[in-house]
Amino acid sequence: MPWPATIPREPRMFARRWVLSVLGVLWGGLLCLPLLLVSCLPLSTRFSRRILGWERSRQQRCFGIVLTGCAPRRGPVALTGLLALAAVIPVLNLLTGFVFVTVGSLLQGLFAGGGVTISFSLWTMSQPTILVGVLYGAANLIGAVVLAELANWLHGRIDASVAVVSRPNARHSRISELLTTRRGVVVAIDDERRRIERDLHDGVQQNVVSLSVLIARAQRATDPDKVSALLNSALVQSQDLIDEMREVAWRVYPTALDDQGLGSVLNRIADHCPVPVRILELPDRRLPQAVESAAYFFVREAVTNVVKHAGAQSITIRVHDGTDGLLAEVVDDGRGGADPTGSGLQGLARRVNALDGQLSIETATMKGTTVRAEIPYE
Repeated sequence: MPWPATIPREPRMFARRWVLSVLGVLWGGLLCLPLLLVSCLPLSTRFSRRILGWERSRQQRCFGIVLTGCAPRRGPVALTGLLALAAVIPVLNLLTGFVFVTVGSLLQGLFAGGGVTISFSLWTMSQPTILVGVLYGAANLIGAVVLAELANWLHGRIDASVAVVSRPNARHSRISELLTTRRGVVVAIDDERRRIERDLHDGVQQNVVSLSVLIARAQRATDPDKVSALLNSALVQSQDLIDEMREVAWRVYPTALDDQGLGSVLNRIADHCPVPVRILELPDRRLPQAVESAAYFFVREAVTNVVKHAGAQSITIRVHDGTDGLLAEVVDDGRGGADPTGSGLQGLARRVNALDGQLSIETATMKGTTVRAEIPYE
């Protein structure tokens, strides 16, 4: 079931992490004894490989722990099994208390009434059943989450002794990603400003200077025929200037994107590209303005990179509305070997990351390049 749209993204991220950590501890309760058994057997057997595969899947799916260069050893496997056993007992006890105490207090408070008397040596106090039950249940739930997070951290420490551990979904990774994206947005804006300045200087400004020279020559000329020819040239030059201004404005932001949608502007890219372009798929509905804009600039810049560097004979564009966002793909049959660290692809990555999207590149020498962007939206 999707999260309510009113809940911000970061609280959803933390809630999902905590739920997965608790589920990971419960899953570990099922694997703790098999892991202890595996630590006493050769790790190369089929049974051992299957159990270790389940354990790696548990840690990756529930704890967000990704292992590279993993070389399992009996000692860490035994520690993992003991940790899973030690964590599941108190967590399961706390969850049981949360469920039964909370449900019982709610039922008694709503239907039977009464309170709970708390007695000490020097005094006694009475509190409503619902209040005590909810607070006790919340304390149990918080305790279960804290223990699950502790088990998560300890599993990472054990894994670090046999493999390189990364946590792509951890809090610090998310913050670093956001900081990097923010810097990338600033760089992308500066790059766009420099590109516009070059377009104005190399194109529009040169046409304006040329038009000014023609008009000045027409003012100085005395022969009517020559004046007429110069004015005709100036008129042609002014039309070229208008076309140039329209082209610059289109590259900054095409108004047709707002009026007619993504399909119209992508078809215009295909019509004006010197390399044959096929558009295989387009969204059949309007999408959020920011998503359509990002998809347009992604496709435009990807096609520009192909024309400049790939030596391709054809380009294929596919843009479709997926379950979690918009998927845009540009495929060419060029020489391949695209460098993900190059300025062109880095610019694409910054533009996609600005909307919390992901850019992937598949390239092989003489087999073309596929650039794919996933842009999420709600």
